[in-house]
Amino acid sequence: MFKGNLSKLDSYKNIPVKMFEVIEQVKQRINASVENGHYQLEGEDVFFFVVDDNTKVISECKPEIHRKYIDVQIILSGEERFGYSLQPFQSIAEDLLEDRDVAFSDNIINEQFANLEPHDFIIFNTEQPHRPLVAVNKPMPVRKAVIKISHQWLAEQSINTTLAWNDSNIPHQITLKQAGLRTHVEMRIVKDVEPEVIMLAVEHKVEDLVSVWQGAAIPISEAFDDGNLYSQARVLFNLEQGCVVWLVNHIKLPCGNKMSADKLAWVPAMQATNGQLSAI
Repeated sequence: MFKGNLSKLDSYKNIPVKMFEVIEQVKQRINASVENGHYQLEGEDVFFFVVDDNTKVISECKPEIHRKYIDVQIILSGEERFGYSLQPFQSIAEDLLEDRDVAFSDNIINEQFANLEPHDFIIFNTEQPHRPLVAVNKPMPVRKAVIKISHQWLAEQSINTTLAWNDSNIPHQITLKQAGLRTHVEMRIVKDVEPEVIMLAVEHKVEDLVSVWQGAAIPISEAFDDGNLYSQARVLFNLEQGCVVWLVNHIKLPCGNKMSADKLAWVPAMQATNGQLSAI
C-alpha cells in the first residue's frame, strides 16, 4: 500500500517510473475535467474509470483483493476511508477473479486504515487485501477515479527499476536489474565518506520485488549503538519464499565521519512480521 497526494506526485521517488507516468497522465486528464466513464490508456492493460459512489458503515464494506490489476484510487470529491492489510487473506468467501478480477473475504488480518480527501491517492498491489468505501465519519457521496494497471504489463515496462528513499536524511537507492529469471539488487548508500555499493542476486524477477516494495526498509531487530558502531537488521523485500535482509553497520571513524559496512543477504522461508523475522 502507498498513499500520496497528486500535488506532491513529483516527490514520490519510490513509485515505479511507468506507474508514475500513468498516474501523471490520469492527473492531467482529470485536472482538465472528465465525465464519468471508462477510459483506456494502454488497451486492457491500463485504463481508468471515473465514478460517483457512496461511502458506507464499515460492516457494509467487503474486504477484497485483485490478482491481475494493481489498484490506484484517486479521490476527486468527498472523503473515503480505506482498510488494508499487509497480510494475505487466509480464505476466500467469494471468488470472482476469473471474470471480474476481484475476490472477497469475510475477514481481514491486522487491518489498518487510511483516510483520503480530494486529490489524495492510494495504491494497492495485486493480492493485497483492502476495504474501500468506508465512511470516515458518516456515509456520504464520493467521486473518484480508479486506475487499473496490469502487474504483468508494468513488469514488462520496468525490467530495470530504481527505488529511492531517505533514511534519517541519508539518501538510499536500490537499482533492480533483471538478468533472465534473476534480479541483481544493487544498493547505494551515501555517508560522509565515499558512497558504498552493495549487491545481491536473487532468483526472482524485478516485478516480484517491485510488487512487495513498501517504500522503505522494515526493522527486524533493535538498533545497537555504542557511539562508535550502529548496527541493525532490516528487511527490504518480503517474498513468498523468503526475504532480502539488509544488515546495517555504521562505523564512526577517528576523524568523526561515518562509513558503512553493510551487507545484503537472502534469507529463505522467513519474512518480516510485526517487527521481527518469522518463519513463513
